[in-house]
Amino acid sequence: MEEKRPNFGGEAERIGTRLDQATDEFLKETKSCRALQIPPGQDQLSAMEFVAYLGINLQLEPELAWIAREMLAAPMPPQASMKVSKAGVCYFHDLINDYYTIEHPLTQRYLKVLERQRLDLLCLRTKPSVNGLLFSQPDMLFHKQFRNLQIPCQSCGVMQSTLKCNQCLMSFCQACADSLHKNALGPRKNHTFLTTACGSLCSTCAVKKPQVFCANCEDYFCFKCFEDMHRRGNRLQHKSMLVSVSDGDVIEPQKRCEECEDRPAAFACDYCLDNYCVQCFWKCHFNGHRRQHTASKVSVVPMCNQCQNVRATIFSEQTQELMCTECFTMLHAKGNRMLHLFMDAMDLLILLERLDPAFQEHMRRARPRVLWALSQLQGWVKGIEARRNFKKRKDVVLMIQRRWRGVLTRRRLLGMLHMHKWKRRQVNNYFLPKTAAERRAVKQKTTSILAAKDVTTRAANQSLRELRETILQTSQADPLEDAAMTRDSMENLPGGPGHTAASSFGFTNQGFPAAAQTMPSGVSPYTSYDQSTRFNGSLTGPIGIGAGTSQDLSKKDMRKVRDDTLRKMTQLD
Repeated sequence: MEEKRPNFGGEAERIGTRLDQATDEFLKETKSCRALQIPPGQDQLSAMEFVAYLGINLQLEPELAWIAREMLAAPMPPQASMKVSKAGVCYFHDLINDYYTIEHPLTQRYLKVLERQRLDLLCLRTKPSVNGLLFSQPDMLFHKQFRNLQIPCQSCGVMQSTLKCNQCLMSFCQACADSLHKNALGPRKNHTFLTTACGSLCSTCAVKKPQVFCANCEDYFCFKCFEDMHRRGNRLQHKSMLVSVSDGDVIEPQKRCEECEDRPAAFACDYCLDNYCVQCFWKCHFNGHRRQHTASKVSVVPMCNQCQNVRATIFSEQTQELMCTECFTMLHAKGNRMLHLFMDAMDLLILLERLDPAFQEHMRRARPRVLWALSQLQGWVKGIEARRNFKKRKDVVLMIQRRWRGVLTRRRLLGMLHMHKWKRRQVNNYFLPKTAAERRAVKQKTTSILAAKDVTTRAANQSLRELRETILQTSQADPLEDAAMTRDSMENLPGGPGHTAASSFGFTNQGFPAAAQTMPSGVSPYTSYDQSTRFNGSLTGPIGIGAGTSQDLSKKDMRKVRDDTLRKMTQLD
């Protein structure tokens, strides 16, 4: 059973009380740092750990994944050694200065190469003929997700891949895998492989090439064995896919350069019909019409110029030679060579284009322009961020100012309100009675005034009643006056026997003043708006025929009324 690994830093927290102060502070510092850690279930680092360590985004820049592979394959410099903790964290021992660190000794070199290659990648975008040769798909993620991905060899690009390296996350044919891993002196010699569909046989008969891959069984079968194994039971529901693999794949033998007859040929000129290595191709095609010649790949397995045993994976820009990762690391471990940079040499066709003098001149001119554009873009982006931060700060300041001004305004208004209340209180205190005796005297005086008003109102009402009775009694004395009409008019008047003061004018007892509430029935001294002659020109009282009728004397000829009345009295009609 596999032993469960503790988390990074958990062991330090557990035994922190038994550590000296310097070690404890170092472990607390490095707990949040970026470190290389072997994932659970693996026994060594893979390229994915170095991708995360260098900060490469495979979705945006998959062309730079080769830098992580080279850092994975690089051996330790002579003055350093790597150790692995119980948690799987890789830390490094400086043998000269005798101290430990979790930073890889080659981190600064590969970060510098990463920075340079990012710049060159942007410059390559301005050259479509070379940019089209780049494989801009995250193949490393494909290898991580699809265990049995069947693609052509990623080294030579000619043969079908038969092996997949679990650490490099690349697919190779058998010849390219041997040239890269078999004689390696660094970590590549310990890499493990999986057989692809082309490199394996049927898992049941072990005779035929696989023709079906079962996703549930995770194994390859020929047609006959797949039918026999999945004829009944739950295996009928297994998901499978066809594998297109030819039984006649033959690896083309190595060819030698026809110019130097020493190094292996890398290109075949389509016009000269000769095979050349990289150096001889440029020597023969540097000037004249040969610069227009095109080349085809025949062998992309150039060997290292130093050891001649391992496939060259990088091209040194300063020394202008192809080297393997192990030789480059050892030769550039100290001195000014530590500053040397390199390019990817796994795809020699792209390397050939990048070594073209015309393309190098293009890159020499494009780099400062791209750097200027990047600086302008960074300044613009920083300007956006600065403006955004300035707006945030401005909003906060304005909010504080608004709140402070609101507080001051509220304080000022409250002060004014308090002053108004104080002044009103002072005025009231000045005019109102001060003592209880004075307040009592004022109350008695007010009561007496209201009582006198009430007596006056009653006397006025009594006089009106007496006047009504006198009118009714004297109505028969005048022969020209109709007594019945006069009685009806007096009864219909407000305050008459058929009317009450409140119902006549639509008022309630609560609507009158205190003195008017004691008014007896009779003619009311109050006149409503509808019965006012001041506003509607109508007349009230005995002149009108009734309370409900109103006459406009300004529009009526009184002579006709008088004549009409005389005719009615004498009964001439």
